Amino acid sequence: MARGRFEAAQAADEDEDVELIEGDVVDDLEGEDLEYGSEDDGEDGDGDAEDDGRVHTVLEDDSFHCFDGHQDAVMSVAWNPALPDVVATGGCDDLAYMWRVGQDAFEESAGSLGTFELPGHTDTVASLAFSGSGSLLATAGMDGVCKVWRVADGQLVHNLEGSGGALQWVTWHPRGDVVVAGTDDFMVYMWNATSGAVMQVFSGHCGAVSAGCFTPDGKSVVSVGGEGDASLRVWNPKTGECSLTIQGHPFHESGITCLGLHRDGGGAAITGGEDGTVCISNIATGRVGGRLLGHEDSVEAVGLSAHLPLAASASLDGKLLIWDCGTLSQRGCCDHPTSISRMCWHPTEPLVFTACLDGAARCWDLRTGSCVRTYGGHEDGVQDICLSPDGSMLLTGADDGTARVFKVKP
Repeated sequence: MARGRFEAAQAADEDEDVELIEGDVVDDLEGEDLEYGSEDDGEDGDGDAEDDGRVHTVLEDDSFHCFDGHQDAVMSVAWNPALPDVVATGGCDDLAYMWRVGQDAFEESAGSLGTFELPGHTDTVASLAFSGSGSLLATAGMDGVCKVWRVADGQLVHNLEGSGGALQWVTWHPRGDVVVAGTDDFMVYMWNATSGAVMQVFSGHCGAVSAGCFTPDGKSVVSVGGEGDASLRVWNPKTGECSLTIQGHPFHESGITCLGLHRDGGGAAITGGEDGTVCISNIATGRVGGRLLGHEDSVEAVGLSAHLPLAASASLDGKLLIWDCGTLSQRGCCDHPTSISRMCWHPTEPLVFTACLDGAARCWDLRTGSCVRTYGGHEDGVQDICLSPDGSMLLTGADDGTARVFKVKP
């Protein structure tokens, strides 16, 4: 699991190189010419503190809701796509919680969803996700168990079990009650969340399956392998067969940590690796369009903009790098005081939000590469981050054991 390897990292500002490989992966993403202005960190805090080699930004708490039900670090957060005030968190205390934004912990209003403790895991809840309909929640544990919960009352629906290997991630079919998760013992499982039955087992990776998702049309599953594997594989959910493998030169040379697909379903994919390499590929043709070089440490999150011909990658080196999809060249560098653990994209605007181990979350404008706002309140590193479906609120989970909700625009 990539997020378990976080260390304090230097954010040195050195010249970045880009290695171009012949290809036409993202021709359809080319667009307007963008100009980047000077970077602005956007911080209004009182200064920085350092503890055990990790820099912490001291900022005033501007969250409007703090959930403190966890007794250990919060490692995963998720927002319900259908119920705009319902969120979920998972932590190193082996617990998950489902709660309402703006409602005090364990206080239940008449006729409304209360706060539910979701017990039963025996190891860290590494990932969680709501179904597309918002009626179910899946929690993936490093104990090797995926649990499905009913959102309406917090009741356990199914225990979904595989080989027993620690689950690295979990995701849902975009339109159906089908769950997919990857393990650290090289497997990908697909379950029917209604019946609890195993639908497919995708076997072929020779390293931990570090990330994965359905394609936007739901017709394929895409997964990537970590150390010892360094491959991207496309699977047929009906037959369980691997229809495409991207591996070897000019792809990643070391383990892959993260994956992102373009929302238009055209086949463009972006991946980040342990060695700091970013690759843009096409999962329809298998062609590798380019290897993007510029990071100095493991890349923890990547993504392709749905609004501009841009991509972004976030790394333990403290850099959020912005890439031009047409030329595969670097368009901007957004420096952080220390390692970035996660990032997410605004649903309608060209904004990226980053979670940083200095305890702050930040909002970056991709058009200018500038930080437009810094969100403070956590006392330790932020481990995960997500946005409400309409992009108006930001949810963070941190090592201080709390989850906080911020208004995106003050």
